[in-house]
Amino acid sequence: MNTVPEKRRRLSPRRVHLWLEQRLGVNAIWSALFLRKIPYGVNWLYTLGFVNVTLFLIQAVTGTILAMYYSPSPDHAYGSVQYIMTELPFGWLIRGVHHWGASVMVVTVAFHALAVFIIAAYKYPREATWLGGVALLLVTLGFGFTGYLLPWDEKAYWATTVGTNMAGTVPLIGGALVRILRGGAELGALTLTRFFAAHVLLFPASIAALIGIHLFMVIRQGVSVPPRLWDRSAQKRLVSWKKPETSPVGHGREDDYHRRYETFKANGRPFFPDVVFEDAVMAVLVTLLVLGLGMFVAAPLEAQADPTNTSYVPRPEWYFMFLFQMLKYFPGSLEWVGSIVLPSLIVLVLVLLPFIDRRPWRSPFSRPFAMGAGAVVVVGIVGLTALAFQSTPSSTAGTEGASANLTSTQLAGERLVEAQGCTGCHMINGKGGSVGPPLNGVGSRRDASSIQSYIENPKSQNPAAKMPAFSPPLSQQQVEEIAQYLLTLK
Repeated sequence: MNTVPEKRRRLSPRRVHLWLEQRLGVNAIWSALFLRKIPYGVNWLYTLGFVNVTLFLIQAVTGTILAMYYSPSPDHAYGSVQYIMTELPFGWLIRGVHHWGASVMVVTVAFHALAVFIIAAYKYPREATWLGGVALLLVTLGFGFTGYLLPWDEKAYWATTVGTNMAGTVPLIGGALVRILRGGAELGALTLTRFFAAHVLLFPASIAALIGIHLFMVIRQGVSVPPRLWDRSAQKRLVSWKKPETSPVGHGREDDYHRRYETFKANGRPFFPDVVFEDAVMAVLVTLLVLGLGMFVAAPLEAQADPTNTSYVPRPEWYFMFLFQMLKYFPGSLEWVGSIVLPSLIVLVLVLLPFIDRRPWRSPFSRPFAMGAGAVVVVGIVGLTALAFQSTPSSTAGTEGASANLTSTQLAGERLVEAQGCTGCHMINGKGGSVGPPLNGVGSRRDASSIQSYIENPKSQNPAAKMPAFSPPLSQQQVEEIAQYLLTLK
């Protein structure tokens, strides 16, 4: 008996949608994400969040491509970056976009946090959203810190040396922190491996999870109403507006908040397509900006890292220059206050801010204390950054003169003196600070053993010494190199 096979069902968008709806519930997802209203008054300033997501995606794509050709070892890291820049098709552009995208992302994340602070969008009920944003800012800075070691050039090596030395200034646990960061006493293969793993595994996973949580909270609690309109609504001036069909049930201030917020949503715009269009425009603009920087401003790559190069003056990336400058005002035993305590206090205040500032008013003019404190921090960071660029010499400073007559050990010691910031307290050849005694002539007053002992434990020779012990974080070899250099200062 012949049978006619059943005709195959034709594949169509409708059937695909039905298949996805039955398994994933795409209609509910679409409604939750796109078919929602944005409160009245939301403007282009609110697109900064989506700009940050766009930049993260750019960094993820370009970083993945770079990781395919990068070798995380001191012997091959620099060569692999050179290969990317010179041999890989469009490798120079990919690295340029990745390099400048990191800087632009730091700027936009900081501006986003500043905008949220100014409009007081950290207040009820968005405290958790704000905490997620603070975490995103810190992870973004962690991305930058671990990323600029990877090229293994002079700037990468010495800037990371200075950065990890900051952790070594913490009393009691400083040495342990340095060994954890570096994987040992000095920068080497383990340091590069740890920074690479953190940069391509730990931080991407962290920031992806935080972005997901942050977006969920934004959708769950909604975006905040501009403070001028919100504070005006508290004075009952919106009586002619369209009222929401339903009012949430609550008590006291929370009930009042939800009633007013639903009124703003009822008179607002749909997220799709209105706000989506604005986000898309800003995403395209920031993508073009980063692409333009990558095409016309080459990503820097200096000479390969040389631990014995004393001619190089370390300079961290621009977004850490304020910390670099701050160390100059906390010399000797107080260095850890400027490098650890003050930045930690700023982070602590940011975390506690929603629980400290609980007044309902959100206008900047109604929050003079908070705005004043924020202005001091912003002006301080910008001012310190400008001073750091102005006062820090170029990386080629000190290549001439007496350095040409030093041995490799003495050159390494001279370089370590600069990296450890000794000139912040001591004067050498007429340049440096005056907190401690000048070092010129120390080679005539002390021998190598005495100098090494003093560096390792100053109070063993002078109980009133303000200089901290430098072993750890310095290794025995590094202490010896510094001593050999100081012996040349007759």
